[in-house]
Amino acid sequence: MRSGYKHIVLSLMAAFLACTGAHASGPENTRAVHYNLKLHVGRMMPHNEMLDALNQEQIRGFEVNAWFGGSTAERINRPKLGAGYFFSNLGNHEVLGNIHALYMSILYPVYSGRFSVEFKPNLGVGYATKKHDPQHNARNRALGSHLNFYGQLSFTGRVPLAGSRWVFRPGISFHHASNGIVVAPNTGLNILTFHAGFDFRSDQGYPERLRLEETTYFNGRNRFAFYYAAGIKQVDREMDKQIFTSSLVFDYGFRLLPSLSIGAGMGLFYNETWRYLSSGNSNGSLPPVQAAIHLSLQKDTGPLSFFLHPGTYIYLPGEEEVPYFTGRLGMRYKFANNLTLQFAIKHHWFALADYFEFGIGYELRW
Repeated sequence: MRSGYKHIVLSLMAAFLACTGAHASGPENTRAVHYNLKLHVGRMMPHNEMLDALNQEQIRGFEVNAWFGGSTAERINRPKLGAGYFFSNLGNHEVLGNIHALYMSILYPVYSGRFSVEFKPNLGVGYATKKHDPQHNARNRALGSHLNFYGQLSFTGRVPLAGSRWVFRPGISFHHASNGIVVAPNTGLNILTFHAGFDFRSDQGYPERLRLEETTYFNGRNRFAFYYAAGIKQVDREMDKQIFTSSLVFDYGFRLLPSLSIGAGMGLFYNETWRYLSSGNSNGSLPPVQAAIHLSLQKDTGPLSFFLHPGTYIYLPGEEEVPYFTGRLGMRYKFANNLTLQFAIKHHWFALADYFEFGIGYELRW
């Protein structure tokens, strides 16, 4: 266990050193660093009876992160990119333990005023101190591995303290930890917390208001894209078999703001786990293909984008017990030739992870 903590600390130091190095070498208007510390208090959000029985403790944790933004002005459509660390218990120390998470983060405003509101999505990796063990920790069916995906969605207030470099930040956060059924069992964990903390700005005092920058659309307001992605998942721990999954997604987006687009799309999914019934027996009569439609929300920060695809299945073969609400949460990196790399987690009802996927795509804008 000590070696695990050692690796986490070293990784955290390396991440912050890398970010600091990139910050120091940047141009003058990108040298401001915003440091943040927040305390979290909340509860686990159980989505089945097993987790409800384990939900015995209040969630307590803390979070530290840093964002890198312009030093001359705050603009409502200029989000900040950063990195951070989150730690908390998971509602039952004996069975579920604690989680340590490292993540990348985007912070951007959704309401501008004397007291502003900002949205903060985080995506990264989490280390759970306890996992499922058939002999010593059989009740933990939430996390089948120490290493997990970690995601956080937060709405955080922004209350500048007059004449200082400090900002008070109250807010609410939703956290998710899962390995995407790469290792079974894996029902995943969801946590809802209230947070409060402070920002410190390195260069000068915070402006009282966020300024709305003039809207321009350099690459056109319409975006059409298609992506292919693949992943693996485990049907059941006793089967000890990894199953290949893949998806083909078509997506359209209309740019409402220079860095925010909304639209719709469709996805086709190949997932051979649907050939296996809950008993673990193979049923070759079920075609391993499904189809879904979705809304498309995408936030761009330079070449990096965060996206959310809430949707519903329009084709489900056989009598499968699959929730109709499905979706995808992830991030993309776009190259100069419009090719993109993608990482995402496909889920049901936001709470049930289906699998992780890695993919490549192409975007057209006009």
